[in-house]
Amino acid sequence: MNTHRTSKPTQGRAHSAFFLGLAFLIGMVAACDFLDPTAVENPRTTPDDLAQAEEPVRALMPGLRAQFARMIGSQVVISEVASDNYSIHGTGLSGVWDNPRSVSPTDMNSTGSATGIYWNTQEMRALGDFLLDDIAPGDESASDSHLAEAHYYRGMAYLLQGENFTHVPTERDAAPRPATELLERALTDLNASLTRAPGGDFALPARAAIARTHRALGSAGPAVQTAEEVLAAAPDFVYQKLFDGSTIENAPHIFLVVRALKEMQPLPRLDFLDPKYLSREAGIVVAKAEEMHLILAEAALAAGDLPGARGHLADAIQLALDRGTTPFVDDDERLNADLTERPRRSDLLIAADPDSPPRAGLVLDRPGVEIPVPTISGTSLDPDSVLALDGAEETWHAFHLARQEILFLEGRRMSDMGIRLPMMLREIDQNALIDDGSPGTVGVVPDYIPSGSAINRFDPASPGPNDTVVTMLHDVNRLLAQNQVSPFMN
Repeated sequence: MNTHRTSKPTQGRAHSAFFLGLAFLIGMVAACDFLDPTAVENPRTTPDDLAQAEEPVRALMPGLRAQFARMIGSQVVISEVASDNYSIHGTGLSGVWDNPRSVSPTDMNSTGSATGIYWNTQEMRALGDFLLDDIAPGDESASDSHLAEAHYYRGMAYLLQGENFTHVPTERDAAPRPATELLERALTDLNASLTRAPGGDFALPARAAIARTHRALGSAGPAVQTAEEVLAAAPDFVYQKLFDGSTIENAPHIFLVVRALKEMQPLPRLDFLDPKYLSREAGIVVAKAEEMHLILAEAALAAGDLPGARGHLADAIQLALDRGTTPFVDDDERLNADLTERPRRSDLLIAADPDSPPRAGLVLDRPGVEIPVPTISGTSLDPDSVLALDGAEETWHAFHLARQEILFLEGRRMSDMGIRLPMMLREIDQNALIDDGSPGTVGVVPDYIPSGSAINRFDPASPGPNDTVVTMLHDVNRLLAQNQVSPFMN
């Protein structure tokens, strides 16, 4: 059971993310000399100073870009380990994420760029509010391209909140808003981004995010239309958030490659996709054409068009395979939490569950051997085999597996499984309208997800030299298919 203060302040109560986000944004401006210091007599920059400065919107954009990077990094780390993509070994990440039912608001209290999944979405949303609602209306110099970019960032914050939480407050001292409203707000911002700069750098990322948002809302028609627009404009479209490797690093890369303990360990059937991000500067994929094909496939499946769904699925798989791989020498020893060796031999076969046939090619030789790593997309599926599938359940199963593999390490899997996290404890403590047990304060894990950390377990846990097959205890993709889990179906 969670424990925290039962009495809350009655005066001066405010959303912490707004004020701390504002302080961060002002600090970014002051530290980078984007303001003319001659226009500020007080050495402490204030919101009024920002409003009166030359080109304040332009001055604030680096702060928004930095926060977007933090938001994407923390989103990927936490949502991947809370899903069946990764299990945790080591001390850099709390083991609580291997059992999402045990995650409490206390566990959500991180404000770090690697693990603050709630904090960083609220920071992004609040910084977007400040620039778009408080500063931009008084800045005649604000360009459409900058405003389009800012709307995109805030829209993405709403989208991630709507995908990963059931309720989130979006104003000071306000009641939490349901996910559907958060997603509608995402659409408003993303469409505003398109209106501001329909041919700008963020036009395709915004369209892809609009398709993704319509999918999350279960709106098949608009999702399909927008996905088709993206593919028509750029059949191999990909948008990555890049990192500078010093002030802001690729957060997953730290746990996948840099740290000696390699806290994030992929499930054996996903081993061939890891570590994906090979440097501190590596970009995290935020949107790409493969996801648009997958949206088309899912909509066709929900409508009962199995041949059409298989065709779109095959298109997604072929594009993923066409992305290619990058050679990488991995020093990961592939260890379990008890320091025994995980599967790390290419001759091992992996079964998705005790009833599934073992498959080859899913585990690579490690450590110290050069391996091919998909850095944009990868999959173990074959387009021709998917086209030859028979039956709805098998097609749904292939769809979920393709979505898991192709969108690996992009922060989608937890949401696809139906898992939703609670808001952070600090939010609950500071808002008189939020009490324990109220909407958003308790995580959600569907009944079809096995209990405890079972989704991460396999047998044998540490294969010996004579073992040839490793079997997962559960095939979550089979469970998703059997329960018809899809925003277009549920």
